[in-house]
Amino acid sequence: MSRHSRLSSAGLVGRQFQASPTASILLAVLVAVAAFAAVALPRAITALHTESLQQSMAAVEPRELDLTASTRDRPPVGPGESALPEDVSAVWGSQAEQAEQIRERLPDELRAVLGPPSAVVVGDPVIASTAEQGVGSTVFRIQPGFDPRLREHAELSEGDWPAPFDGAVPGAEPIEIVLSVPVAERLEWAVGETRTLDFPTGQVPAIVTGTYTAVDPADPFWSHVPTALRANREQVGLSPPIITGVGMLDPSSWETVQSVSLPIQFQVWFPLEPGEVRAEQMSTLIDQLGEVESRMEPLDQSAETLSFRTAESITFRSGLRDVLIQARSEAVAVDAVLATVASGPIGVTVAVLVLGALVVFERRRTGLELAAARGGSTGQLRAVLGAEGAIIGLPALLAGGVAGTFAVSSDAGTGGWWLAAAFALAPGVLLAASAGQLSPLRRARVDLGGVPARGRWIAELAVVLVAATAVVLLFRRGLAGTDPAGPASVDPLLAAVPLLLALVVCVVVLRLYPLPLRRLVTVLERRRSLVAFLGAARALRDPSAGLVPVLAVVVGVAVAVFSAVLLGTVRGGIEASAAVQVGADVQLHSGPLTTAQLDELRAIDGVEAIAPVYSTDSAPLEIDGQRRPTTVVVVDVAEMTAVQEGRSGVVPLPAELGAGDAADRPVAVLASGALAERLAGSDRVRLDGQEIDVVEGVTAETAFTPRRDWLLVDRSKARPFTDTLVPRTVLIRVAPDASARAVADAAVEIAGDGATADTPDSLATALAASPAARGLMVALAIAIVLTSLATALAIVLTLVVGRPARERLLPLLSTLGLRRREERALVAWEIGPVVVAAVVAGAALGLLLPAVVLPAINIAAFTGAIVQPPISIDPLLVGGVLAGAIAVSAIGAWVAASIGGRADAARALRKEEES
Repeated sequence: MSRHSRLSSAGLVGRQFQASPTASILLAVLVAVAAFAAVALPRAITALHTESLQQSMAAVEPRELDLTASTRDRPPVGPGESALPEDVSAVWGSQAEQAEQIRERLPDELRAVLGPPSAVVVGDPVIASTAEQGVGSTVFRIQPGFDPRLREHAELSEGDWPAPFDGAVPGAEPIEIVLSVPVAERLEWAVGETRTLDFPTGQVPAIVTGTYTAVDPADPFWSHVPTALRANREQVGLSPPIITGVGMLDPSSWETVQSVSLPIQFQVWFPLEPGEVRAEQMSTLIDQLGEVESRMEPLDQSAETLSFRTAESITFRSGLRDVLIQARSEAVAVDAVLATVASGPIGVTVAVLVLGALVVFERRRTGLELAAARGGSTGQLRAVLGAEGAIIGLPALLAGGVAGTFAVSSDAGTGGWWLAAAFALAPGVLLAASAGQLSPLRRARVDLGGVPARGRWIAELAVVLVAATAVVLLFRRGLAGTDPAGPASVDPLLAAVPLLLALVVCVVVLRLYPLPLRRLVTVLERRRSLVAFLGAARALRDPSAGLVPVLAVVVGVAVAVFSAVLLGTVRGGIEASAAVQVGADVQLHSGPLTTAQLDELRAIDGVEAIAPVYSTDSAPLEIDGQRRPTTVVVVDVAEMTAVQEGRSGVVPLPAELGAGDAADRPVAVLASGALAERLAGSDRVRLDGQEIDVVEGVTAETAFTPRRDWLLVDRSKARPFTDTLVPRTVLIRVAPDASARAVADAAVEIAGDGATADTPDSLATALAASPAARGLMVALAIAIVLTSLATALAIVLTLVVGRPARERLLPLLSTLGLRRREERALVAWEIGPVVVAAVVAGAALGLLLPAVVLPAINIAAFTGAIVQPPISIDPLLVGGVLAGAIAVSAIGAWVAASIGGRADAARALRKEEES
């Protein structure tokens, strides 16, 4: 029974596998590694996108990410269903209920990343005067604030919460307020002290009943009312300093105070929960935010007879969409680069799998040809080979794929599994396709031409035409991912071009390298050395290296060189972008800076000049009747020009920005390039109700704000657009003989807690450490290592495939006196000429690829810039990487030349007789 089972079809297949399992096991290992990479790498890329997105959101002020509606109109007042205390709900309940209804109308994925609504009303500053206050003394101002959830956000430090105000303005009944501890100290207003508030309609006393501290100072709520925790200090010229802070009233007091003639800002927002935002949601959230921002949300009014204007509708805006678009642009660029680079390793992997399958096939050739001679049909042989291929590939697919899934936790869909499945099916398909080559007859020489040669010409011409067409289409199409808000996908054209060009280079190499080789054979045949002549002749008439190993070498070297050029380009772009973003020798970021602190900055040893950015607040921009918020940058043009003089890449500031009087209309402004384009064809443009004149549009990035849409106005004309001019950013010019880092450290010490200072060098280091740039560099390094190792393996496998012919030849030559060293030289001749040609061609292709594919990739996404960096070739970096690739190829050739050993002459004669 046992004998019968071993002679059955299944038994024979099993015995065949057991006879020489090493090649099959190694092929299974190759498939498992390829499957692991195919599954793990897309998941790692998704994790990289999520990390990059989280970092981008962390760099933005929370209030800019929240979905926020802001209006000068009054909010609706009245009772409604809410979780507010009963007395507060009687006034704010309607607003809270309507805000919750708006939240329920938000798209599902957007609503899932937003928290419950918050609201606050803050009035314009009013002077809080004391009886002792005289001319020239400090001016104290209060912004009346109303927070329905004040007691959730703050806790009393001293005194009591304010009582509801039901008096009149003007009037004698005092308004009770509470101040945060830091604001009370800056305003020099003690608990129990009474001052007079100068409202536009008259005066009313105000008393501080208590002070409070924030329950959580890091709560994003406080970013919407920053002067509640830290008072602003402003001083213009020789005028007295102005201290401004928010004084919170009892929230139910709004029912009375709403009728006071005082400009207010009503904000309602849904706080973003950044931890809930994932990279795979970016496209969906961009679309949903665009939909929400394009519509107006109506508000129901219960008091239509009031004499003041109440909000009939509100429009929500969020800086999150800009962050997502920028992150989407970075992700598209990362995907484009990695797809371009990955096409090389994928091509080499396929080449190695083909060679591995050929090794297995050659191990099975003798037995299968014997089966064919004894009546086995081609279909039966094909089934046997396909079954072995399935046994090799499918378990390896499961092992590698499952390992890749557990190695990286992010979800990247099923695309990686499809690629892994293709790798797993390759052995079976390749082995089954080889069944037609089984014949006990001698194989024909490949250099004699005939019908296959004519077919080769047709195939090569087709490859060249397809590659040329792809390159032309790529140049005509231009930059990939020009719609960063669109869905993410791998660009097949961009991914295919490098591999198509590599195939063209392989065609050129295989066509041209025999020409000098024939000349060499002619020269060597006149000499006495057998090894050189025989090696050159064998390399010409029956070469071991065909398209597959040549493709592996060309792609391996090209990927290494291309990666080196790309690394140099990104590095140079990062350095240039850092210099532009800092905009000076040092850029200081901090909380509100006082005039005294600015004077201390000027007095730092080594500082030549400073230029504060006085405001980057948002203001409503009206374009032909449509309103949208935009960032208004306020600088002193003369100060900024003095700091940035002589620097390259800075935003030019036209002199007309600061010319004329503050009352001149329209107000001259500088616009970002994207915003200037939208304003160019408009008939009516107003900024916060004031006419403006865009003197110039700037497409370059700026050191003043990270936002893409902005308007810049000179400090002397900024009063209509902002209430306070308190700098949080200062650009510093350092003397040539001074240390920028030392000045930066001194500036941080002056600015106090939370302050940071950047120099071009420190920012370049930070940009290089960003997830996108770091991930790119790691990916390129991995691509270089993997393709180099795969190239060496392809060279080894190429000579392993040619081992049977070598086992017939070398033992016969050894009986004629061929020495061991000369045997190795003959083996090296089999692969050496074509590998040398492929290395040279691969290096040329690697230098050509950047000019072909980089214009179609948004490299600026890795550098933090707006414009594409120029292609930069670092000779040391490229030379070092190329030398490493050549060394790996040489080591592979040397190892391959040492494989095979010496076979005895009797075995060789027997093989020759059998063939």
